[in-house]
Amino acid sequence: MPGVVVSDGLRVTRTDEDGRFRIDQVRGPVFITRPAGWRVDRWYVGASAIDPVFTLSPAPVQLPVRFAHLTDTHLGTGAGYPQPAEIGTGERLSQAFREIAAAHPGLEAFVVTGDLTDRGLPEEFAAFVAATATTELAVYAIPGNHDHLVPDPTDLVSRNGYAIHSGEPRHYEDYLGPRWYSFDLPGLHVVAVDWFTHELGLDHETQDTWLRADLEMLATGTPWIMLCHDQPWRSILDGLPSAPIATFSGHRHTSRVVASGPTLHVNTPPAMFGGVDNSPATYRIVVWDGERITTGSHQTYPPQSDTRSGWARTTQALWSTSTPAIGQRTPFIVADGRVLVPLALDDEARGALAAYDACSGKPLWQASLDAPLRSAPAGAGTAAIISSTVSGTTWAHDPSTGEMLWQRPTSDPLRRFGFYPPTLVDGLVLVGDQAALRALDQSTGEIVWERSDIAAYQIFITLSAPVVDRSGANGSLTTVLWAGFPEPSTPVRLDPKTGETIANSNEVVAEGLFDVLTSGAGLPIRTPSVDPATGDLIATGLTNVFRRSASGSAIRWSYPTSVPWNPVGVNLGSHGVLVVDAGGAVAMLDPVSGEQLWRTEIAADSDECFLTYRRSPHPLFAQATTVGDRLLIPALDGDIVTLDARTGDELGRFATGVPILAPLVVHDGTAVALHRDGLLAAYPLATLAGERL
Repeated sequence: MPGVVVSDGLRVTRTDEDGRFRIDQVRGPVFITRPAGWRVDRWYVGASAIDPVFTLSPAPVQLPVRFAHLTDTHLGTGAGYPQPAEIGTGERLSQAFREIAAAHPGLEAFVVTGDLTDRGLPEEFAAFVAATATTELAVYAIPGNHDHLVPDPTDLVSRNGYAIHSGEPRHYEDYLGPRWYSFDLPGLHVVAVDWFTHELGLDHETQDTWLRADLEMLATGTPWIMLCHDQPWRSILDGLPSAPIATFSGHRHTSRVVASGPTLHVNTPPAMFGGVDNSPATYRIVVWDGERITTGSHQTYPPQSDTRSGWARTTQALWSTSTPAIGQRTPFIVADGRVLVPLALDDEARGALAAYDACSGKPLWQASLDAPLRSAPAGAGTAAIISSTVSGTTWAHDPSTGEMLWQRPTSDPLRRFGFYPPTLVDGLVLVGDQAALRALDQSTGEIVWERSDIAAYQIFITLSAPVVDRSGANGSLTTVLWAGFPEPSTPVRLDPKTGETIANSNEVVAEGLFDVLTSGAGLPIRTPSVDPATGDLIATGLTNVFRRSASGSAIRWSYPTSVPWNPVGVNLGSHGVLVVDAGGAVAMLDPVSGEQLWRTEIAADSDECFLTYRRSPHPLFAQATTVGDRLLIPALDGDIVTLDARTGDELGRFATGVPILAPLVVHDGTAVALHRDGLLAAYPLATLAGERL
């Protein structure tokens, strides 16, 4: 067959009229770019093969073409994570292949974008290969950083300033062959790269040479997509003959779909367990119709129950209204009589901020944003509502009309993963991440200062926002404190006006990323609270709630949680430190000693899981809301539980029938709830406590 593209991973050629090709001094495995509409008996041979033959047979495929995007299956035992962890297994992956194929007839293939294994061990690769043998569909895989782990990885910072670890690729190649390659779908070219070794600089020049040569084989104007373990950065994308129409990645354990220029960047959560951003286990169905790429998200584990679809029971609601997207895990706010709801339409790569009248639920306005909004907006008095999308773009809108007051583009649409809300302090807006924190003027959006030296660029997204310290611990100066997982490992104190570091302890909590994971060191994974008397931080950590000195690593006390990566931040109030343990309990702690004042188990028959590295359902997810001496606890079975804040006694339970993922917000005698199905409803407080109106 003439015109078939063949490569050794560096040089690229085509077969001649007789179907023959020649590559001299072969550098690695020889592979073909499978033409659209053809099946191949094998797609690569070892570099030592002499006169290899690839046999193609017709396999007609019609538009639209659909494939399933899975990522970060992490097949392994789960050792090395805070326990209990539920990562992937070969059996689970085989089950997923079967169920996805059955749910979506006509799929062309599965695409798995890296971290196939958890430790890169031969037995883990064998389990992955065995799982692929259980499906009749083609499985296209690429390696991730975990697939290159060696027995004793070391932490390092890459040539592009990325805090990562060492690794090498031999086990992946032994079991799965070439780490970069290409194939064709009707009217669409697909390239796959090894992002990790490219980032480490082990073979980036070779990959770059091959990638450009491969793309130069395409007819002018041919659209193409890229498979990459992490969101590809400029180090990979710059200088190519043309831009991809889409990229597909994982690595971050998040859901982030953004458009940058002509390219749709699709970052998908893990397929076997919940994401770091508390996405459920997810896969995406990708459709190529010959002109454009579209995606649709689906939950893998636990399967979505039919009982959770449909509207919440609102017969006793003061008002209810539907929002344009499913209910988020992201908190909403009430400001100046308006309910301001962040919206994320991930599969459409867009977001919005929607306003509703807090007394009637009447829609007031909706402002479109450049990307999904997965963090709460912040109210700057009556002057502006400020929000920051997952791409890092920051917006200010008029609270009354929704008119855009200003917009500040992201500092890097490829690298910014904006998942925490803006911090407002003294007329400034703090947004960004550890590697690029910026302060914007609240009135104009102009950049006042920007820091890129607080920490290297991180593997994990930042969910702990900087906090304002007015405790007087640093004299009369208002300061900004920042500590998070995995960096900054000790609190950094900043002058909000200049961004300059005021004080930063040299103490070290843990030696590196893997030490932090196994030790459960005292690093906030959610935005901490500041003790107003001492300036100490009280925060949710990987395995506990803790109090630590803001000037070092001293842990004053620690209170364990039943599940790791507890998604709920602490609430420091007049009754003590309020802890919502997603495993099924609410506790009140003494803020000074950490002594448990009371603990109440909350039973809830939930079929939802939003926990990091977990897939088993759990009962609680959202922060409690304090109303005087009462606590309102939304549960994932749809119940709203009322507790006595002084004793923990249960005072009432109100069943809505549909899970509530975000904290309730109290307004004018009602508790406003955003349900899983997107219904916004206001329930009278007296009804929630079981009292008659």
